[in-house]
Amino acid sequence: MNMEPEQAVSWFRRAAELGSADGMCSLGLCHYQGIGVERDLIQAVRCFQKAAVGGSVRGMFNFGFCLYQGSGIRRDYEQAASWYMRAADAGHVDSMYHLGRCFFTGNGVLKDTYAAASWFLQAATGDNVLGMVSLGICFYEGHGVERSTEGAVEWFKKAADLGSGDGLNSLAVCALWGEGVEEDPAGALARFEQAASLGNGAAMVNLGHCCYWGMGMDRDVAAAKEWYSKAADSGDVYGMYYLGNVHCENVGAKNTELSMPWRRQVQEQELLMGVSSWPIPITRGTTPDALAVPVLELPSEAEGRVDAYNK
Repeated sequence: MNMEPEQAVSWFRRAAELGSADGMCSLGLCHYQGIGVERDLIQAVRCFQKAAVGGSVRGMFNFGFCLYQGSGIRRDYEQAASWYMRAADAGHVDSMYHLGRCFFTGNGVLKDTYAAASWFLQAATGDNVLGMVSLGICFYEGHGVERSTEGAVEWFKKAADLGSGDGLNSLAVCALWGEGVEEDPAGALARFEQAASLGNGAAMVNLGHCCYWGMGMDRDVAAAKEWYSKAADSGDVYGMYYLGNVHCENVGAKNTELSMPWRRQVQEQELLMGVSSWPIPITRGTTPDALAVPVLELPSEAEGRVDAYNK
């Protein structure tokens, strides 16, 4: 049946008042997204905290998420990781992925790539696509697991088959260089375009790189500029960076990343596209600690809950 947002809020509030932790969590989600009530992050966090303390696994995740992001509350990585751990131990798949990120980056816990890979695996086996991509990155780089480009491709493909733009982008990188799969520039370009059509900014930048360097196609600087511009318009920081580089070259400023000689030797330089969505060429050993995976703006539970009440 159809339900008005205001009615949903009313019933969630009634359930919360009667002691339902999940009702309290859902009420918090309404406040978080402004569904049926004015958007109020502080009130949302209060609801999530009450829900978490009351035993709601979704509440634990959402409260941890807000603590990690600093949404409606002061950022606290240690508390965030603690709540992710409680939810993950209770079987919450998204929490397993986020806890893996904490261990990978060392945010809120001691950095431990072995633990990170383990949590990514648990998330991935629970069909979490970010967990699949992150586990693929671990296999590709040898973080917490024995390096295996074939193993990386396997997890990238699983994510791609589920419609993940990051999975498609990473799989395309492997196909472009023949890492873990047969070299296939045409197939790589097709996957980059598919990922870009899903709004993946890294894939847009990567297409710009392919156009700029003439990889799998004739060199076309104008087309590269268009792809960098699309990425920049989508908010991708690397799209902005490379678009700026192109404009610098147009006025004769040649000392830029794009105008420097680029070498393909994977042993000496990171992949141009960066399997983990890093499109910028980075010398090995200087890769940032954080996995280049999208930072969610909202808990996935919030998205699902709102969809349910917008029908």
